Amino acid sequence: MEHLLSKISRNLYVIPGGFFVTKLFRKFFKSSSQGENWRNFKFRSVVMKVDIAKQMGNAIYWRGAHDWAPIFVLEKALKKGDTFIDVGANQGEYSLWAARKVGAKGRVVAFEPMQQLFDQLAENIRLNKSFHKTITPIKLGLSDQKGEVILYSSADSNEGTNTIYNTEKFSIESGKIQLDTLDEQLKSLKINKVDFLKIDVEGAELQVLKGALNTLKQNRPVILLEINKDACIAGGYLPEDILTLLKPFNYSFSKVGLRGSLSKVNQLPNFCNIVAIPQ
Repeated sequence: MEHLLSKISRNLYVIPGGFFVTKLFRKFFKSSSQGENWRNFKFRSVVMKVDIAKQMGNAIYWRGAHDWAPIFVLEKALKKGDTFIDVGANQGEYSLWAARKVGAKGRVVAFEPMQQLFDQLAENIRLNKSFHKTITPIKLGLSDQKGEVILYSSADSNEGTNTIYNTEKFSIESGKIQLDTLDEQLKSLKINKVDFLKIDVEGAELQVLKGALNTLKQNRPVILLEINKDACIAGGYLPEDILTLLKPFNYSFSKVGLRGSLSKVNQLPNFCNIVAIPQ
């Protein structure tokens, strides 16, 4: 029954308000597992393996995506043959959707520094044979300089919120990770075309952009960013500093709303996804 309802539930993304039906299904089949609880599923030609005992994995399993709004943006913006850079790839959700859109002549580079999530990313790529030549997974964090830092996690079930900043909530050490800049990595990979850059790194977004100035200057890609004011403050800056950094490159900024709708912004709410579009 769970398998059938989850399949129905994932397809409700096409219906406005389908989220509430999905929410009911998730509540009815709420995982009682105290440990890992894995599921494999296929949806819109993409195969994924997720842990439904985790917050993000559970959402992906029942909804098809943990948050459809930025996925709608990604699918509208990407074209066949594009190059997509995924910074903070987690278990590979965005990378897989991007690979589906850019096709065999496109390229996806997925950066994920945490070993457990990188292993899951690699497994999800393995499950999609047609993407093997498209997606390049790299076990690395990105910043404004090379280095090594400690990664911190929280005690909750959200596997998408690891950070390099030690706070009251994020205080559990998850091991050391290596850092480099996006400019240096793309130079090493001999990638000279970037069409879309997605960054979700829990407060290190400004540092990633500072390490990608040459990429921004030469390519001016569309940029999708998750903005969390508390995470930015933990990183030593305010969300508006991101807009200030990008403005010389002639970007306009829009908040991502329901079903991928965009509304222009000059000031940012405490939490949102924004899209920076070159003018």
